[in-house]
Amino acid sequence: MTETESRPARRTGRPPLTDRATLLAAARDLGFFDLTVGAVTARVGVKYSTFYRHFPSLEALVAALVDDVVTEDAFPDSGGDWRAQLLEFAASTFDVMAANPGLTPALARLPDAPETMMAAFRRVTDRLLEAGFTGEDSVLAASTAMHVSVQPWLTANARGTGDVRRAEQVLQSPQGFAPEVLAVFRDGIDDPPRNWTLRRVELLIAGLETRLTS
Repeated sequence: MTETESRPARRTGRPPLTDRATLLAAARDLGFFDLTVGAVTARVGVKYSTFYRHFPSLEALVAALVDDVVTEDAFPDSGGDWRAQLLEFAASTFDVMAANPGLTPALARLPDAPETMMAAFRRVTDRLLEAGFTGEDSVLAASTAMHVSVQPWLTANARGTGDVRRAEQVLQSPQGFAPEVLAVFRDGIDDPPRNWTLRRVELLIAGLETRLTS
């Protein structure tokens, strides 16, 4: 038997049309608002059956994309006291939602939050417990900071975030708001409302300080 004859026959066939990473990259390019199975398969140039070999459902793709964009780098540890940690958590939450339009409603539909957000949440509650807060106050504070930072993006649409739209509504309203209130809506709410959101968290911190001293 010759050397050529002794070699096993090489298997032939079509190479895989795509892989999980390629589908995920296409989903990232599309963004959360335009994410459908049809949009992803059209962008990659494969059939639905190919998609479902890698992801059992659109929800599975969304969950993978959330984990892909909500990374540990998005939630740094401030290393400061509980006030700094709470503000940093709120700012990081706001920033990651701002950088990924449609992420907030996508998160709301998922059964579980990303592990990186849970780790950041744990750091905040740990810091609050170390400062002397009760378990209940620690959870209330951390969850309130998160909800306040997510809320502008949960109500966002083509006209902007809910805070910006409400500011426009108040300024144009015939209700006759007090000048002091109008001044806040005119000058205090930025677009996007990052500073306004952190002012809310600062108000939360002021209340927590009172709670701690009492």
